[in-house]
Amino acid sequence: METSAERYLIDEHIMPPPIASRRILRIRVIHYIVRGVQLEAESELSQFVALAERGHQVTCFVARTPQSRNIDLTARGLKLETVLLRRLVPVVSYIFFEFMACLRLIRSLARYDGVILDVYSVPFLFPVLLALRLCSPSRALLLRIDTVPVETVGLLASLQWSFFHTLSTKLAATLFDKILCISPMMCELYLRQFGIPEEKMGVWPSAVNTDLFVPVSISKANRLRKELGISTKCVVLYHGLLSRARGIMQMVEAFGILKQKGVDATLVLLGDGPAREEIRRYVQANHLDDVVLVCGPVDYAQVPDYIGACDAGIVALPDNPWWRYQCPTKVLECLAMNKPLIVSDIPAHRWIIGSAPVALYLKGTGSQEIARGIRTFIATRHTLEPSLGRQIASSFSMAKIAQMLEGEVLSVILRAASRSKMQTVANSQDFHS
Repeated sequence: METSAERYLIDEHIMPPPIASRRILRIRVIHYIVRGVQLEAESELSQFVALAERGHQVTCFVARTPQSRNIDLTARGLKLETVLLRRLVPVVSYIFFEFMACLRLIRSLARYDGVILDVYSVPFLFPVLLALRLCSPSRALLLRIDTVPVETVGLLASLQWSFFHTLSTKLAATLFDKILCISPMMCELYLRQFGIPEEKMGVWPSAVNTDLFVPVSISKANRLRKELGISTKCVVLYHGLLSRARGIMQMVEAFGILKQKGVDATLVLLGDGPAREEIRRYVQANHLDDVVLVCGPVDYAQVPDYIGACDAGIVALPDNPWWRYQCPTKVLECLAMNKPLIVSDIPAHRWIIGSAPVALYLKGTGSQEIARGIRTFIATRHTLEPSLGRQIASSFSMAKIAQMLEGEVLSVILRAASRSKMQTVANSQDFHS
């Protein structure tokens, strides 16, 4: 069995071939994520742990808050630097983070073979990066675009983030060696929108920690179900950010419909986010406490326990530009644990899963369509083969992504060295002539 994602990931443009002349790379990563607050922060950082475990020296600069849970990430060669944000204030926290990142980069620039940035860091760091490019063209500059501008609170904030995103992409198109998008579909979108040279584009998908997300025993799963007070026949889990634009309210409403129809099913929501309290109020007002359980947030290391305790994961992202070309980490985590999925029928999910019998595709993302999809899943889940999920997830393992990053940085360095050698030869020939 081979999914469309597996076929694409082995393409030479996505997974560079191993380079014989391996060397220890010194890489600085600047990424505006908040440790211990955003679950995806630990998943993102685990990719660089895997890169350090390949023998490289990796320095990551991220943010934290006083409330951040201290999650241990250790690996020989990995150095984690954080900036403390006393409060998370939109835009203001971002500007402070980038200012501190700029100071750190100036002090340590000469020590690195490559610099990896997230898409929102480029405008603030552009003068320093331009100086780096002019003084040392052999250093690799990589930009990672893991999302298009998504939901924000208020029109002004939305316009600000869209402006930063567009400005970053245009600046990176002129200065950076490689722009790596989260999926091939997003690559094609950016090629059309920004006219970036095709040779500069690549794919850096989400990664899953296949050492942490492993299938659990039935007894362990049943223990957690008992602790949570779940006795229904079908338990469906959503884990991640709780926000309206991700289809969470439609899921909650769907379980209200199922309750009215006497369907024995429970929805577990694991996470935090701006819609959390609104969801709680809706659940209480509509007497859905027995079919919708709002949990968490929990430590990242506990997430596999919840996935193991459910009968299926659900990701009902609507088909809009925010989610259409993503590579949802939560899908990969469920697959790695051999859990079947109920997913919306969007290119992001089709790219990962294809037609593999590990998921049921919804006919829509409204509450009625989700309710019908869950009833269909209950009736047909015996036809699915969730044990194939881990095979799919292995294509997105931390080790695979680390190998890809190593190849990208080394390729840039070797191309720069080759150009420099050719230029030296040409200059020598001109001198002798």
